[in-house]
Amino acid sequence: MSAESKRSPSWVRIGTAYGGVVAGMIAGLVYHAGAQRGERSGATVEPAEAGPGWYFVWVDQPHRHLQLSSPAPPSGASAEQLDKSVLVALAEAGERIEARLAEEDSGGPDGR
Repeated sequence: MSAESKRSPSWVRIGTAYGGVVAGMIAGLVYHAGAQRGERSGATVEPAEAGPGWYFVWVDQPHRHLQLSSPAPPSGASAEQLDKSVLVALAEAGERIEARLAEEDSGGPDGR
């Protein structure tokens, strides 16, 4: 097993959420939610609303919930549709985790 594959997340179900595990620790959580209200970052902080969908939150930044681009399952979805929707969301979140780990390994912008 290569060092890179050891840093790829595996996923565990935690109630209705999923935890991305890297090196024995949870790096982030993925969950499905309805409309969310919060703040949009940028030059000025402004109120924003996000629709129903999959969200990702880093465990070390619990105040920042990021909406994933993965589509939400349709209302009344079958078990097969739900499973597919979950897998797509986890794949996208896994890419975010891997990108952050790569930044940290290269001394990226977070300085971690």
